[in-house]
Amino acid sequence: MTENLNIRIIGIGGVGTHLSEYLSRYFNYVKDLNVEMTLIDGDEFERKNHERQTFTTYSNKGQTKCRELSVEFPNINHTFCRDYVTNDNIAGLIKSGDIVFVAVDNHKSRKIISDYCATLDDIILISGGNEYHDGNVQLYVRKEGIDRLPRITDYHPEIEKPADKLPTELSCEEASVSEPQLLFANIGVAVLMTWTLYYVLNTEKLEYSEVYFDMMSISVLPKKRNLKNR
Repeated sequence: MTENLNIRIIGIGGVGTHLSEYLSRYFNYVKDLNVEMTLIDGDEFERKNHERQTFTTYSNKGQTKCRELSVEFPNINHTFCRDYVTNDNIAGLIKSGDIVFVAVDNHKSRKIISDYCATLDDIILISGGNEYHDGNVQLYVRKEGIDRLPRITDYHPEIEKPADKLPTELSCEEASVSEPQLLFANIGVAVLMTWTLYYVLNTEKLEYSEVYFDMMSISVLPKKRNLKNR
């Protein structure tokens, strides 16, 4: 019997480009699995992105990666959305039963996605991000309307009460400014997000909801978090 898997990757930048390639390569060769992978991003690839990202044309990130991955991994149904996630469109982008990867660079988007996923009956949410040398990945699981792991806002006040803006709220000057990023840290986040997916798909005993890494101390540290009382 063929199983269906619906994957949504939100943010096809330094982390998302690598993540989409790793997941596509893996799932392309898994038998009896029908995978739909939707790449969601309102931004376009630019020449400066070549330092950390792989792409062939300067156009919308989701559309470009969708076209490239569809050629290399034909067993997966790749689709794309040319929008940023907002409160107005999120209900059309994420459905109960989805596996959602969040690879955005702002906390306000993470907050919107986290809050919406907490209203669904079943969801797997994996969110990752990094500074220059270090970063973290968070796992949130909800089954049959009950939280199995903490929400990504529970232990991170910077996500619960974000001080930044959505990409749609930035001025041209603000949008042109970005924090320096390191390719190896982006790859590290993408790899840990794949590890996290493999973990949640292959165990019933969910214990770990977050993992930190630091390149300069060559360390990876998983964290157990208690559920919040609601």
